[in-house]
Amino acid sequence: MARKPISIWIGQILIALVGLAFAGAVIYVSILQWPIIVRAAAKNQTILVIAGLELGAKIAVIAFVAWTVVLISKRSPLGRWFGLLCLALVLAVVLYANLYPSSSSYTLSYDNDAQRGGAFIALVTVFAAFLMLMVRFGFSSASKAYFAGVNADKPSRNADEK
Repeated sequence: MARKPISIWIGQILIALVGLAFAGAVIYVSILQWPIIVRAAAKNQTILVIAGLELGAKIAVIAFVAWTVVLISKRSPLGRWFGLLCLALVLAVVLYANLYPSSSSYTLSYDNDAQRGGAFIALVTVFAAFLMLMVRFGFSSASKAYFAGVNADKPSRNADEK
Protein backbone atom coordinates (compact mmCIF):
# COMPACT_ATOMS: atom_id res chain seq x y z
CA MET A 1 0.00 0.00 0.00
CA ALA A 2 1.15 3.50 -0.79
CA ARG A 3 1.97 5.88 2.04
CA LYS A 4 -0.15 8.95 2.58
CA PRO A 5 1.27 11.83 0.47
CA ILE A 6 1.94 15.20 2.07
CA SER A 7 -0.77 16.83 -0.07
CA ILE A 8 -3.33 14.42 1.40
CA TRP A 9 -2.11 15.22 4.92
CA ILE A 10 -2.32 18.97 4.33
CA GLY A 11 -5.73 18.72 2.65
CA GLN A 12 -7.16 16.50 5.36
CA ILE A 13 -5.88 18.73 8.16
CA LEU A 14 -7.16 21.86 6.38
CA ILE A 15 -10.60 20.31 5.85
CA ALA A 16 -10.73 19.21 9.51
CA LEU A 17 -9.68 22.64 10.81
CA VAL A 18 -12.19 24.48 8.63
CA GLY A 19 -14.89 22.02 9.71
CA LEU A 20 -14.04 22.54 13.38
CA ALA A 21 -14.09 26.31 12.94
CA PHE A 22 -17.47 26.10 11.20
CA ALA A 23 -18.83 23.82 13.95
CA GLY A 24 -17.60 26.23 16.62
CA ALA A 25 -19.20 29.17 14.83
CA VAL A 26 -22.51 27.28 14.49
CA ILE A 27 -22.50 26.44 18.20
CA TYR A 28 -21.64 30.02 19.19
CA VAL A 29 -24.29 31.59 16.94
CA SER A 30 -26.90 29.04 18.04
CA ILE A 31 -26.29 29.82 21.69
CA LEU A 32 -26.76 33.52 20.96
CA GLN A 33 -29.76 33.20 18.62
CA TRP A 34 -31.97 30.51 20.17
CA PRO A 35 -33.32 32.60 23.08
CA ILE A 36 -34.34 35.30 20.60
CA ILE A 37 -35.85 32.75 18.22
CA VAL A 38 -37.86 31.11 21.01
CA ARG A 39 -39.26 34.49 22.11
CA ALA A 40 -40.16 35.38 18.52
CA ALA A 41 -41.69 31.93 17.99
CA ALA A 42 -44.34 32.69 20.61
CA LYS A 43 -46.00 34.99 18.07
CA ASN A 44 -45.14 33.15 14.84
CA GLN A 45 -44.51 29.39 14.83
CA THR A 46 -42.97 29.35 11.33
CA ILE A 47 -39.89 31.14 12.67
CA LEU A 48 -39.13 28.15 14.88
CA VAL A 49 -39.57 25.71 11.99
CA ILE A 50 -37.32 27.75 9.69
CA ALA A 51 -34.66 28.11 12.40
CA GLY A 52 -34.80 24.36 13.05
CA LEU A 53 -34.42 23.59 9.34
CA GLU A 54 -31.49 26.00 9.09
CA LEU A 55 -29.79 24.38 12.08
CA GLY A 56 -30.41 20.95 10.57
CA ALA A 57 -28.78 22.03 7.30
CA LYS A 58 -25.75 23.38 9.17
CA ILE A 59 -25.42 20.14 11.13
CA ALA A 60 -25.63 18.20 7.84
CA VAL A 61 -22.74 20.28 6.44
CA ILE A 62 -20.68 19.60 9.58
CA ALA A 63 -21.44 15.87 9.31
CA PHE A 64 -20.47 15.91 5.61
CA VAL A 65 -17.10 17.50 6.43
CA ALA A 66 -16.47 15.03 9.27
CA TRP A 67 -17.42 12.09 7.03
CA THR A 68 -15.09 13.42 4.33
CA VAL A 69 -12.17 13.40 6.78
CA VAL A 70 -13.04 9.81 7.75
CA LEU A 71 -13.31 8.73 4.10
CA ILE A 72 -9.90 10.25 3.35
CA SER A 73 -8.42 8.30 6.26
CA LYS A 74 -10.02 5.09 5.00
CA ARG A 75 -8.55 5.62 1.49
CA SER A 76 -11.98 5.64 -0.06
CA PRO A 77 -12.20 7.00 -3.62
CA LEU A 78 -15.19 9.03 -2.44
CA GLY A 79 -12.88 10.69 0.10
CA ARG A 80 -10.78 11.99 -2.75
CA TRP A 81 -13.73 13.59 -4.54
CA PHE A 82 -15.46 14.82 -1.40
CA GLY A 83 -12.13 16.23 -0.23
CA LEU A 84 -11.76 18.10 -3.51
CA LEU A 85 -15.31 19.40 -3.10
CA CYS A 86 -14.57 20.61 0.43
CA LEU A 87 -11.34 22.28 -0.71
CA ALA A 88 -13.22 23.94 -3.58
CA LEU A 89 -15.83 25.22 -1.13
CA VAL A 90 -13.09 26.63 1.10
CA LEU A 91 -11.60 28.36 -1.95
CA ALA A 92 -15.01 29.74 -2.91
CA VAL A 93 -15.61 31.16 0.59
CA VAL A 94 -12.15 32.76 0.67
CA LEU A 95 -12.64 34.22 -2.81
CA TYR A 96 -16.04 35.61 -1.84
CA ALA A 97 -14.62 37.13 1.33
CA ASN A 98 -11.85 38.80 -0.68
CA LEU A 99 -14.11 40.06 -3.46
CA TYR A 100 -16.80 41.36 -1.11
CA PRO A 101 -15.04 42.42 2.10
CA SER A 102 -17.08 43.35 5.13
CA SER A 103 -17.52 46.98 6.07
CA SER A 104 -16.48 46.32 9.65
CA SER A 105 -14.09 48.66 11.42
CA TYR A 106 -11.96 45.61 12.31
CA THR A 107 -10.83 44.93 8.74
CA LEU A 108 -7.37 45.89 7.58
CA SER A 109 -6.93 48.97 5.48
CA TYR A 110 -3.88 49.69 3.37
CA ASP A 111 -2.31 53.14 3.61
CA ASN A 112 -0.38 53.33 0.35
CA ASP A 113 0.20 51.65 -2.99
CA ALA A 114 3.13 49.58 -1.71
CA GLN A 115 0.94 47.92 0.92
CA ARG A 116 -1.84 47.28 -1.60
CA GLY A 117 0.67 45.82 -4.07
CA GLY A 118 2.24 43.58 -1.43
CA ALA A 119 -1.19 42.37 -0.33
CA PHE A 120 -2.11 41.61 -3.95
CA ILE A 121 1.11 39.63 -4.51
CA ALA A 122 0.55 37.70 -1.27
CA LEU A 123 -3.05 36.99 -2.24
CA VAL A 124 -2.10 35.70 -5.69
CA THR A 125 0.64 33.54 -4.12
CA VAL A 126 -1.77 32.04 -1.59
CA PHE A 127 -4.38 31.28 -4.25
CA ALA A 128 -1.78 29.71 -6.54
CA ALA A 129 -0.49 27.56 -3.67
CA PHE A 130 -4.03 26.53 -2.75
CA LEU A 131 -4.87 25.60 -6.35
CA MET A 132 -1.65 23.60 -6.53
CA LEU A 133 -2.66 21.82 -3.30
CA MET A 134 -6.04 20.97 -4.84
CA VAL A 135 -4.43 19.58 -8.00
CA ARG A 136 -1.89 17.56 -6.01
CA PHE A 137 -4.61 16.35 -3.61
CA GLY A 138 -6.87 15.07 -6.34
CA PHE A 139 -4.83 14.30 -9.40
CA SER A 140 -1.20 13.50 -8.57
CA SER A 141 0.05 9.98 -9.14
CA ALA A 142 0.89 9.61 -5.45
CA SER A 143 -2.65 10.62 -4.54
CA LYS A 144 -4.14 8.21 -7.05
CA ALA A 145 -1.96 5.41 -5.67
CA TYR A 146 -2.99 6.28 -2.10
CA PHE A 147 -6.71 6.23 -2.85
CA ALA A 148 -6.35 3.06 -4.93
CA GLY A 149 -4.64 1.36 -1.97
CA VAL A 150 -7.86 -0.20 -0.69
CA ASN A 151 -8.82 -1.52 -4.09
CA ALA A 152 -5.29 -2.50 -5.13
CA ASP A 153 -5.37 -5.63 -2.94
CA LYS A 154 -8.60 -6.90 -4.51
CA PRO A 155 -8.23 -8.74 -7.82
CA SER A 156 -10.22 -7.24 -10.64
CA ARG A 157 -13.05 -9.13 -12.29
CA ASN A 158 -11.49 -8.87 -15.71
CA ALA A 159 -8.36 -10.72 -14.55
CA ASP A 160 -10.46 -13.64 -13.33
CA GLU A 161 -12.49 -13.89 -16.51
CA LYS A 162 -9.50 -14.09 -18.87
